[in-house]
Amino acid sequence: GDVWYFQKMVRGRWVKKALSTSLSEAKKQRDAILLEIQVNGGYAKQEQRAEVHLFGEVAQQWVKIKETKVKSSTLKDYKGAMNHYILPKFGNVPIDRISYMDIEVFISRLKCTNKRKSNILVPVRDLFKMAHRAGYIDKNPMTLVENPRIEKPDIYPLSMDEVNAFIGNVLPYYRNFFIVAFFTGMRFGEMSVLKWRNVDFNLNVIKVRETRVRGEEGMPKTKKSVRDVDILPPVMEALRDQRKKTMGKSEYVFLNKKGCPLLPNSINFHIWKPTLAKCGLAPRSLYQTRHTFATLMLDAGELPGWVQKMMGHESLQMIHEKYYAHIKNYRRDDGSAFMANVYGPSVADANPEEEHCAAEKFNPKLTPKQNRQAGPKSQSAGFIGNFNFKNGGGGGNRTRVREQSTEVSTCLSRVFHFAGRATCGPKRDQLSRLEFRPCLNGQSAWAILQNDVRPAPAGEHWGPLALSG
Repeated sequence: GDVWYFQKMVRGRWVKKALSTSLSEAKKQRDAILLEIQVNGGYAKQEQRAEVHLFGEVAQQWVKIKETKVKSSTLKDYKGAMNHYILPKFGNVPIDRISYMDIEVFISRLKCTNKRKSNILVPVRDLFKMAHRAGYIDKNPMTLVENPRIEKPDIYPLSMDEVNAFIGNVLPYYRNFFIVAFFTGMRFGEMSVLKWRNVDFNLNVIKVRETRVRGEEGMPKTKKSVRDVDILPPVMEALRDQRKKTMGKSEYVFLNKKGCPLLPNSINFHIWKPTLAKCGLAPRSLYQTRHTFATLMLDAGELPGWVQKMMGHESLQMIHEKYYAHIKNYRRDDGSAFMANVYGPSVADANPEEEHCAAEKFNPKLTPKQNRQAGPKSQSAGFIGNFNFKNGGGGGNRTRVREQSTEVSTCLSRVFHFAGRATCGPKRDQLSRLEFRPCLNGQSAWAILQNDVRPAPAGEHWGPLALSG
């Protein structure tokens, strides 16, 4: 049960002592302390107990300090967590008696999401850190407490067709606002507080320098959020049109029909959701305009670093974690994009039917000579293609590369570059480059290529080499 506490002012100082969880036992302990005070004129452990700090008392000190360090909206969240969850449990407990297990049990009994639990623990961590630095506690139990695991929420961005449908159906008065939202990735708070002085038509950038949270204007949430956003052509057109409506009437770029700054709840319920329904789109949060920008840009092949800069994310990791699954151009994870676009663009011209037929006719159990005789006349399936050695000398020399007919490449029609040394008979030449193109665009035998390529022993099968000086 709950612990009972004794508290009394004695000779100008508070005596505070934790008693038993049993009410009857606690009364006995209380009477013993009162008797000692009456007989001795004080409490023997008064000096020690005067240093005991209740969690609630420390919380009051902590709040006064945080008032000068955080935004009022952030402080409001901290106070809400303290008043509704933390103080009812730990307010009258000496802070040095709160253990790691006490906190873990407290977390396990909270009836809220893991995300909310993590938010509740934020002020608790900060308070215990301050108490430890102040010497109120010897150890900080929060260093052992981990945040509950948070499942990453799914995102529901709009496709380009859906964006066009939305813009076409939204109320004309708010059309410019949503064009800017979809094609800049700015947060609602950043757009609602955007002022004309921060729109640079000469440099084609929007300077994000402020945001609005719960009606309070202030600096953006992170250092990276302070940024310059490039103005794309549709955004430029929307801003020029908006300039005719609000410039000169207000310092703000976007206003509601009453001439006041935009509020998120009003836009969400009266503009955003009704327009989604009108377009036949599933309901989703207003924040999806930001996700839509990211997925549209990345899907079009824009660099993730540029998207990160535009959105004000702290790291590229956030871009990849949130949007990887929604990016069509990044779904290939087999190296085919690299091979087709960078390594061997000529592969795209290969005929898959010819490769399939040639692969079927190649038999790894046959000798290279037998495979050449059985294969098509125009291509040889039994030997590896020509190699060109470029070095300082050795023109006219010939050597052969040993075939490995037991391993077969399923799609080996590329140009490979190797560097190493070759032994041309008794003479060794330094190689700077070796180029290899298989004769067969489908299945072909692998060659074992090492730093030293030596002549084959008698009786083994070899492919031809062409050496050039």
